[in-house]
Amino acid sequence: MIAVLVALAFTAAVAELLGTALIHEPASSRPVTGAQGGTALSVLPTPTQSPPQARVDAAHRALHATSRACRQPLATRGSASVRRPVEVMEQFARDYPNGGFTIDDEPATTLSLLVVLRYELQNCEPILVPGVEELLPGQFRDPS
Repeated sequence: MIAVLVALAFTAAVAELLGTALIHEPASSRPVTGAQGGTALSVLPTPTQSPPQARVDAAHRALHATSRACRQPLATRGSASVRRPVEVMEQFARDYPNGGFTIDDEPATTLSLLVVLRYELQNCEPILVPGVEELLPGQFRDPS
Protein backbone atom coordinates (compact mmCIF):
# COMPACT_ATOMS: atom_id res chain seq x y z
CA MET A 1 0.00 0.00 0.00
CA ILE A 2 2.79 2.42 0.85
CA ALA A 3 4.51 1.64 -2.46
CA VAL A 4 1.31 2.56 -4.26
CA LEU A 5 1.05 5.81 -2.29
CA VAL A 6 4.68 6.64 -3.08
CA ALA A 7 4.10 5.94 -6.77
CA LEU A 8 0.90 8.02 -6.81
CA ALA A 9 2.50 10.93 -4.99
CA PHE A 10 5.51 10.82 -7.26
CA THR A 11 3.30 10.73 -10.36
CA ALA A 12 1.17 13.61 -9.09
CA ALA A 13 4.25 15.71 -8.33
CA VAL A 14 5.70 15.03 -11.78
CA ALA A 15 2.38 15.85 -13.48
CA GLU A 16 2.00 19.11 -11.56
CA LEU A 17 5.55 20.18 -12.28
CA LEU A 18 5.35 19.27 -15.95
CA GLY A 19 2.05 21.11 -16.28
CA THR A 20 3.53 24.22 -14.71
CA ALA A 21 6.67 24.00 -16.83
CA LEU A 22 4.72 23.55 -20.07
CA ILE A 23 2.46 26.51 -19.34
CA HIS A 24 5.50 28.81 -19.06
CA GLU A 25 7.53 27.32 -21.90
CA PRO A 26 7.14 28.10 -25.62
CA ALA A 27 5.88 25.14 -27.66
CA SER A 28 9.00 25.13 -29.84
CA SER A 29 11.22 24.32 -26.84
CA ARG A 30 9.06 21.53 -25.42
CA PRO A 31 10.36 17.96 -25.64
CA VAL A 32 8.69 15.68 -28.17
CA THR A 33 6.36 13.18 -26.51
CA GLY A 34 3.85 10.46 -27.32
CA ALA A 35 3.53 8.86 -30.74
CA GLN A 36 6.37 10.92 -32.17
CA GLY A 37 8.77 8.91 -30.02
CA GLY A 38 10.36 11.47 -27.69
CA THR A 39 10.69 11.46 -23.94
CA ALA A 40 9.77 14.31 -21.62
CA LEU A 41 12.63 15.62 -19.54
CA SER A 42 12.35 15.11 -15.79
CA VAL A 43 12.05 18.20 -13.67
CA LEU A 44 12.71 16.29 -10.47
CA PRO A 45 16.14 16.53 -8.89
CA THR A 46 18.40 13.55 -9.44
CA PRO A 47 19.38 11.97 -6.11
CA THR A 48 23.03 12.49 -5.23
CA GLN A 49 23.11 10.68 -1.88
CA SER A 50 22.81 7.01 -0.97
CA PRO A 51 21.63 6.76 2.62
CA PRO A 52 22.74 3.70 4.62
CA GLN A 53 20.24 0.87 4.39
CA ALA A 54 19.70 0.92 8.16
CA ARG A 55 18.51 4.56 7.95
CA VAL A 56 16.29 3.77 4.94
CA ASP A 57 14.76 0.86 6.86
CA ALA A 58 14.16 3.09 9.90
CA ALA A 59 12.45 5.74 7.73
CA HIS A 60 10.38 3.02 6.06
CA ARG A 61 9.29 1.63 9.44
CA ALA A 62 8.47 5.17 10.58
CA LEU A 63 6.30 5.71 7.50
CA HIS A 64 4.36 2.52 8.28
CA ALA A 65 4.09 3.53 11.95
CA THR A 66 2.68 6.90 10.92
CA SER A 67 0.14 5.23 8.67
CA ARG A 68 -0.92 2.82 11.44
CA ALA A 69 -1.20 5.64 13.99
CA CYS A 70 -3.23 7.77 11.59
CA ARG A 71 -5.77 4.97 11.21
CA GLN A 72 -6.42 5.04 14.98
CA PRO A 73 -9.29 7.23 16.21
CA LEU A 74 -8.03 10.55 17.52
CA ALA A 75 -9.65 9.92 20.91
CA THR A 76 -7.58 6.75 21.48
CA ARG A 77 -4.38 7.77 19.71
CA GLY A 78 -1.47 8.82 21.92
CA SER A 79 -0.01 12.24 21.16
CA ALA A 80 3.44 10.80 20.39
CA SER A 81 2.20 7.95 18.19
CA VAL A 82 2.35 10.15 15.10
CA ARG A 83 4.89 12.74 16.19
CA ARG A 84 7.65 10.21 17.01
CA PRO A 85 7.79 8.48 13.60
CA VAL A 86 7.44 11.84 11.83
CA GLU A 87 10.50 13.06 13.72
CA VAL A 88 12.43 10.01 12.46
CA MET A 89 11.52 10.83 8.85
CA GLU A 90 12.25 14.54 9.29
CA GLN A 91 15.72 13.73 10.67
CA PHE A 92 16.29 11.35 7.76
CA ALA A 93 15.35 14.17 5.36
CA ARG A 94 17.70 16.62 7.10
CA ASP A 95 20.56 14.10 6.94
CA TYR A 96 19.89 12.96 3.34
CA PRO A 97 17.98 15.78 1.60
CA ASN A 98 18.85 14.44 -1.84
CA GLY A 99 18.77 10.73 -1.06
CA GLY A 100 17.87 8.00 -3.49
CA PHE A 101 16.99 4.49 -2.27
CA THR A 102 14.63 1.55 -2.66
CA ILE A 103 11.58 0.81 -0.52
CA ASP A 104 9.55 -2.35 -1.12
CA ASP A 105 11.49 -2.94 -4.36
CA GLU A 106 10.41 0.48 -5.67
CA PRO A 107 12.75 3.39 -6.33
CA ALA A 108 12.20 6.30 -3.96
CA THR A 109 13.79 9.56 -2.96
CA THR A 110 13.76 11.71 0.13
CA LEU A 111 11.52 14.07 -1.83
CA SER A 112 8.96 11.35 -2.57
CA LEU A 113 9.05 10.21 1.06
CA LEU A 114 8.30 13.75 2.23
CA VAL A 115 5.49 14.21 -0.31
CA VAL A 116 3.83 11.00 0.87
CA LEU A 117 4.32 12.00 4.50
CA ARG A 118 2.81 15.45 3.88
CA TYR A 119 -0.21 13.85 2.21
CA GLU A 120 -0.68 11.43 5.12
CA LEU A 121 -0.44 14.18 7.72
CA GLN A 122 -2.87 16.56 6.01
CA ASN A 123 -5.79 14.40 7.14
CA CYS A 124 -4.23 12.93 10.27
CA GLU A 125 -2.11 15.53 12.10
CA PRO A 126 -2.20 18.76 10.08
CA ILE A 127 -0.27 20.56 12.83
CA LEU A 128 2.82 18.55 11.78
CA VAL A 129 2.59 19.51 8.08
CA PRO A 130 4.60 22.78 8.37
CA GLY A 131 7.62 20.87 9.67
CA VAL A 132 7.51 18.61 6.62
CA GLU A 133 6.92 21.57 4.28
CA GLU A 134 10.10 23.24 5.58
CA LEU A 135 12.11 20.25 4.41
CA LEU A 136 10.71 20.32 0.88
CA PRO A 137 12.39 22.36 -1.84
CA GLY A 138 10.35 25.53 -2.54
CA GLN A 139 8.92 24.34 -5.85
CA PHE A 140 7.40 21.27 -4.15
CA ARG A 141 5.73 23.09 -1.26
CA ASP A 142 1.97 23.39 -1.09
CA PRO A 143 1.12 26.96 -2.12
CA SER A 144 -2.00 27.10 0.07
